[in-house]
Amino acid sequence: MKTLILAAALDGALSEGLGIIAKFLYIIAVVVIAHGGWQVRSGNADMGKMSIVGGLLLGLAVVIAEALFNAGGLPTISVGQ
Repeated sequence: MKTLILAAALDGALSEGLGIIAKFLYIIAVVVIAHGGWQVRSGNADMGKMSIVGGLLLGLAVVIAEALFNAGGLPTISVGQ
């Protein structure tokens, strides 16, 4: 019984940790996308497009990871939003 309670507490802690990481990634993604827009405006279109795509991938990283875990049939931890 103690191991079940410990596992539930561990899942909750990991879920909270992933939520914090996801929020941090979203902030970084917004900054990277804004920087890409500034680069496009400055005339450096190639680097700007790469920054925008990289920011979108950073913003979707948690969703992509959960989709891959679910597709593989592995147990996943839900991210607390």
